[in-house]
Amino acid sequence: MDQNFVILSLEYSYLINSSVGFFESNSGLWQNQESYSHTLMPYPESKGQKAPRIIDNLASLRSTSMMLNNNGMGESNHIKLIEPQLASQLITVSINGNETFINNSRTEILKAYHHVNFKRIPLRTSEVEKIGANFAHRLDAIAKRCNVEIIISSMDTDFKAPPKTSSTTSVFILGSTDNTCLAETETKILIDTLLRNCLVDRVSVPLSLIPIIGGPGLANFAEITRQSNVTIYLPYLMPSIFHSEVLETNDDMKIWMTSNKTSEVKLTMANVGDLIDVVDPRKSSDAKLYTQTVEFPKEKLDLVGVYHQNDISNIMLKHGVYIQIPSFGEPGNNKVIVQGNSKDTVSSAIEELSTLSGSFYGLNLKFRKGLASAELEYYFINLISNKKTCVLTYNENGIYIIGERSEVRCLLREFVSNSNATTFFTSMMSELDAKLSIEFSMELNNSQKEFLSGKKNGKIAKILNQLNHIPTIKYEHLNDLNFIIKTSVDAETSYKNKQLLSSFEILNQAVKLIEMEMPAEMHFNIPEVFHKSIIGNGGSTIQSIMKRYNVFIKFSSSAGTKNKTNDKVSEGKILYSFKRRDNVLIKCPMKNSKNILFVKHEIDQLVSQCCQNKCPPSNGISAIYHNVDVKLYRSHYSMLIKKMKYDLRFINELEAEHGTFISFPSSLQSFSNNSSFLVSIKGGEMNTKICAQRLAQLFPQSYEFQLTYCPGKFEELISHKNQEFRDKIVIPLKLLLDIEIDFSTLLQAQPCFHQLILSSYDEKNLGVAVQIMTHFLREKQFLIINKQQLKTESIYSDTASESSPTKKNSGNRNRSPTRSPNKNHKRPLKSITNEPVKNKKVPTPDLRSRMTECGVRP
Repeated sequence: MDQNFVILSLEYSYLINSSVGFFESNSGLWQNQESYSHTLMPYPESKGQKAPRIIDNLASLRSTSMMLNNNGMGESNHIKLIEPQLASQLITVSINGNETFINNSRTEILKAYHHVNFKRIPLRTSEVEKIGANFAHRLDAIAKRCNVEIIISSMDTDFKAPPKTSSTTSVFILGSTDNTCLAETETKILIDTLLRNCLVDRVSVPLSLIPIIGGPGLANFAEITRQSNVTIYLPYLMPSIFHSEVLETNDDMKIWMTSNKTSEVKLTMANVGDLIDVVDPRKSSDAKLYTQTVEFPKEKLDLVGVYHQNDISNIMLKHGVYIQIPSFGEPGNNKVIVQGNSKDTVSSAIEELSTLSGSFYGLNLKFRKGLASAELEYYFINLISNKKTCVLTYNENGIYIIGERSEVRCLLREFVSNSNATTFFTSMMSELDAKLSIEFSMELNNSQKEFLSGKKNGKIAKILNQLNHIPTIKYEHLNDLNFIIKTSVDAETSYKNKQLLSSFEILNQAVKLIEMEMPAEMHFNIPEVFHKSIIGNGGSTIQSIMKRYNVFIKFSSSAGTKNKTNDKVSEGKILYSFKRRDNVLIKCPMKNSKNILFVKHEIDQLVSQCCQNKCPPSNGISAIYHNVDVKLYRSHYSMLIKKMKYDLRFINELEAEHGTFISFPSSLQSFSNNSSFLVSIKGGEMNTKICAQRLAQLFPQSYEFQLTYCPGKFEELISHKNQEFRDKIVIPLKLLLDIEIDFSTLLQAQPCFHQLILSSYDEKNLGVAVQIMTHFLREKQFLIINKQQLKTESIYSDTASESSPTKKNSGNRNRSPTRSPNKNHKRPLKSITNEPVKNKKVPTPDLRSRMTECGVRP
């Protein structure tokens, strides 16, 4: 019977506690002090404290190993579990036996493995005083349902060192990572409901739609919370990495909303519902989702899922997509499903996932297999016992090690520097009278194959020349995403130990040289209107930078991308946030990667020169960029989003159509505390004017109230912090009439006054809203100076820089006919605004007319 073994290291995690909380659940996760080793975690006992208790991820592995050993069906089938020590906080598992036993045992071991962690929710003093039997009972129910332990205590602790007394009382949730994340959301909702007297509502959606509804960085939910005094709780996006059994299905997850006011919850429910209608195909026929399934090597997929959870979450949030990966060790499943509302975002996410897969290297020692021995197993256990991500397999094909790039490279260096290792292989190979082939494998994206090889495989040939053609380098197809670079060296082990040592050294040098030729990249966005000036005539400017820094620079245009496909799904919707596509690529070999930042800096300087109309001349002519400003109100931004069905790509389309750059705000947060944002449009003289007109035509109708200057009173009564104003005006007008409100104080005006602006695309609704607002202002005894429709007036002027393109004077004193007659003559820029047209002197109504307007008798 063939004897094989697999050795893997798993990260050890634990939580230890000796304090007594005034509430503690009893879900059965705590182990007493006899269940763990004091040599592993020396923990001093103090007076007034309980004996230390522990929650760790070793207990489940112990019980699973014992069960598998009892059912091993033969002496040769067994598992060794090497517990962590102070010097190495890793659990080493060695599985010996036939292929069937190893595969089944490995699956069970990985299913039993998880990380333990804790969550902390601080409580206010007033909330602690409200804790009663009902709250404790429901908290205990959450602990049992989510299989976690919950403690309420006034301690400051990381559950590693002895706790310290804290002035803040907190709720601590302890258990496996998946379960604590699920329990945290339920606990926060319970606290809002029972201790903060909040109202709660929820929306049911599939988990796969959450990051798509939220958009990149979950910015859509962030914008909604800024518009309302509501807290939104989202479900945990990766609830089943470690085989959590808390959730039966991911198809009916909840988005929870809590607030002290019913009106705020209703407003938030409406906003979230609008987002769902845009994204969910079940709600709207216009909504489209794009799904792609890709396969990865199973051993790499397990390592990615366990050690790169944060990276996977970041990819989801970065692109606004959902990624479903198999649970750790799930047998027969090596498929990853990526879903988004565009082909571009899904493809980008898959590309980044393939990069994660490429972060793992493989080392293969091929030889004719001999008899497995305890000495051989012990040697390999020592070899990878301090390598967190490494998995070693010994079978009829030899030895294969896979792990994180840095750890496998470190392992290879150890073979080079450790003569004992090569002596071991030499003696083993000599007994077998066998040859040893050492092979190192790296994974890279298919699109980088030509770059790595160089022109006519010049880079690879150069590496082989440096190493006297001793190693062999070849490419192998892996999947539609990546290919494998295999570097191998054959070694004779029957002569001298030095030859084997030399083989490891040559392989190490080959891997170093290949890594130095691997691509380093930076992607970013430069306004397309500046591309021609930055590239220079015939590419002269950019080519000089490329030669100086030995890098490759590529500019792409939206027009070129648009011509490839007209499918709207290919680009997706941006929703509340405005994001530009990367259109510049800087690329070079890894050995020159430090130059990328210098190149980026030079390009940034060229962009700055374009903005200041100081571009280097091309054929003696410098491009002049004109500038027009458009005043965009916060309410207009919000209404534009809805008008365009949460799709802000119309800005990109305006830019492409008119050859301009529009400094459109990326989100409502860009307005800061201001009611308006000055949108700058740069480009050719006529293009900027036409583009500004087109943009202004998209704005809603607006009505303006001008109120006498009342510092203090206005800020108190007309504010989003004033709940009466929100309940009577802001929320009803938004929900019932689709009206947005802006308010500000114009201190620059003479005299100063307060301004209220109502905006809507529906003229009838706007008229109703004006009446409601007038009644409210009169009720609060504000004096209305003026109320009128806010007209959009477009006022243009030439740029503040030189008024037209000029030919640089090359010693010729003759003035160009296109040159301004007076080069110092400059006319200041004016803005496109939505302000009413006014004369220089605004007639101020007398006091009697003001009081009559406000309904106050003189």
